[in-house]
Amino acid sequence: MATPGSLKGLRAVITGASRGVGFEVAQRFLVEGARVIGVARNRANLARADHRLRAFGTSWGTVLADVSDPRSGARIAAAVRRRWGALDFLLNNAGVSPGEASFAMERDGDLERTLATNVLGVHRLTRALLPLLRKGRHPRIANVSSGAGNRHSIESSSGMSSYRASKWALNGVTRLWANELKGSVSVVMMDPGWVKTDMGGPSAPDSPTLSAQRAVEIALLPFRITGTYQAGKQPGGW
Repeated sequence: MATPGSLKGLRAVITGASRGVGFEVAQRFLVEGARVIGVARNRANLARADHRLRAFGTSWGTVLADVSDPRSGARIAAAVRRRWGALDFLLNNAGVSPGEASFAMERDGDLERTLATNVLGVHRLTRALLPLLRKGRHPRIANVSSGAGNRHSIESSSGMSSYRASKWALNGVTRLWANELKGSVSVVMMDPGWVKTDMGGPSAPDSPTLSAQRAVEIALLPFRITGTYQAGKQPGGW
């Protein structure tokens, strides 16, 4: 377990921060002493998150942005530049799933919409924030993946096809970024667990607090660790 204040001074951007895993991670980071900009696309949800976290004062800020929009990266980068001038940690948590359907049963455009958020949004935001990350202290990017998109699931499961494909693609994009940025920015995949959220559903065995603990552990990993699939401090396979 992390000690209180273990993230003191860390400057973090967390996407999908208005609810679920993203909100829980944002709150835990603030408690641990980090400074956080929370990003979300739904104005009402973000306002509710802001109401709950504004007690942290200037350590907490928000940006209303949809990462599937190619213009969002510039907006988020501008907010980071104004507030801190550098960035230490990016959690690409925002994600969508069109549901349980297989490719043959999905609606037209489901795969494209899922990739736009889960893969292209991550890639574009990484590019937009990279100059600020290069100015950070031991900077790290953590991309939220899923066991639904690992090799075993892809080879042995059906259903959730667009979501599985997007997380498999995200793992590859993450590894390529890690190779490219090795020595300057650490880039890892994060397994948040199967948690009770709107996406995970009520049957999920874990709470978002598990995801928050894993995110803290990843933020505290030695800088040399990059290109790995992490369930918190424990590495896993993808």
